[in-house]
Amino acid sequence: MSTEAVVSFVALLVGVFLLIIAVIVWQEAKRRPSYEPLEYVVEDAVRHAYAGLSENATLTRPDVRRILEWEVFYLQGLAQDHRSTPVETVAGGHDASVEWIVGQIQAKHGVSYSPGDVEEVLRLEADYLMAIGAVGERVELGEEE
Repeated sequence: MSTEAVVSFVALLVGVFLLIIAVIVWQEAKRRPSYEPLEYVVEDAVRHAYAGLSENATLTRPDVRRILEWEVFYLQGLAQDHRSTPVETVAGGHDASVEWIVGQIQAKHGVSYSPGDVEEVLRLEADYLMAIGAVGERVELGEEE
């Protein structure tokens, strides 16, 4: 075989090899799902929570929005004097967050909500978070050993 024939044959093999690699990469890219990042949209959460309120609830849509906005504020750690201290984050709220939200709304807006109403909205927000896949498994909070 001449040198030109050997070079052509090797070039053909390399070309076929690269073509096979390209097809494999293309097929793998099609097979793997691309996940959109989870997004918490306040208006979607408000819509979900408002639609799920019990029949005897007296909260309006703006009331639900106000509660959720203060809850987001609380979870961002902005409610702390020292943001370096971690905030216990519980989907569905807990007593400290409910108390803080009720107090802030009363102080800043002059509106009083019962802790039960705030708890219901936060429970419905937790349902929203589960619906969008943003909540993991339930964790039992206990004393650290």
